Amino acid sequence: MVVMTDRIGWGILGAGHIAGVFAADLALLPDEAELVAIGSRSQAKADEFAQQYGFARAYGTYADLIADPDVDVVYIASVHSDHFESALLCLDAGKAVLIEKPITVSEPRASVLISRARDRGLFLMEALWTRTNPLIRQTAELVTAGEIGDVKHITCTFGFAFDGPDDHRLLDPAQAGGGVLDLGVYPVHLVDLFLGEPDRVIGYGNLSGTGVDAHAAALLGYDPRDGRPAATASVVCSLEANLPTRLEIFGSNGQVIIDEFIRPPEVAIRRGTDRDAKPEILINQWPGGGYGYQAQEVMRCMRAGELSSPMVPWESTLSSMRTLDRWIAGVETAQSRPRSAQERSALEHPVEADPTASKTGDAKSVEARSSDS
Repeated sequence: MVVMTDRIGWGILGAGHIAGVFAADLALLPDEAELVAIGSRSQAKADEFAQQYGFARAYGTYADLIADPDVDVVYIASVHSDHFESALLCLDAGKAVLIEKPITVSEPRASVLISRARDRGLFLMEALWTRTNPLIRQTAELVTAGEIGDVKHITCTFGFAFDGPDDHRLLDPAQAGGGVLDLGVYPVHLVDLFLGEPDRVIGYGNLSGTGVDAHAAALLGYDPRDGRPAATASVVCSLEANLPTRLEIFGSNGQVIIDEFIRPPEVAIRRGTDRDAKPEILINQWPGGGYGYQAQEVMRCMRAGELSSPMVPWESTLSSMRTLDRWIAGVETAQSRPRSAQERSALEHPVEADPTASKTGDAKSVEARSSDS
């Protein structure tokens, strides 16, 4: 176990945009976090990243990063199709892992990672930074306390019109592209925070010319459970239209509205059934880009010897992945192109499609099949 007074040694796998955003916020925590190493497939890119963000060492291979003895935890910031295998390599090397969302491309693969972390006694968390946001956490506490009555319906949308090339990771099937995995993961996780796993998922949408989902919607149904009445939710994501980044929670005695839920400036809570009632406004000061909250939660858990974070628990990661699987299946079935979760999992490791296999190759073979995101 990491001693309470120790700084946690961080390594980042992948030197793309999201890695830089996270590294900038990690540098704001000098008393807690030590910026040990960056690993990229390109030595030049790793050197540039290390100089820009203040990392002590730069590696031109993932294998060298994972082997660094001063790295306590690895943030995996590569493309979706690389998450599974890189995470296994880190866990097998004794490293705690924070994996950029989605944790992997299907629930069977996510289950393997969580089982491996449990067996190894290592911390693992999906990097769903919205669930560690103080405003989102405060909202969840108020809703759980019954401040707006029983939750009856949630709606959440997130989308933008993307005009990039077909080989971009968002549109490339080989990199697990598509709107549901990249954007829909946020609405699904937020609904999961308030309602848990749905009993029914009806997915609709259309596919891009490359065959990945480009615009998708889903209706989620919840049976009465543990004293909670039945509820519904609707989620929409798009790579074809600029949708509002908005979460609305409708209760039997109130409403919650969160605009720009990715990085919300405020939360509006209206109590009672009067539509014209003045809402209470909750606000929060944001340090940096807001990614420091999830980094602090990782370090808190590691010092406490916790393998799973209560903010992004393994159970929620698995239930959200099952919902995403069902959503994608609904879209593909509607378009007469159904695939199973296991078939989509095979994209992560074309040579070995079995998600339960213990041998996944070495880090250099991973690098040959992936690119930094």
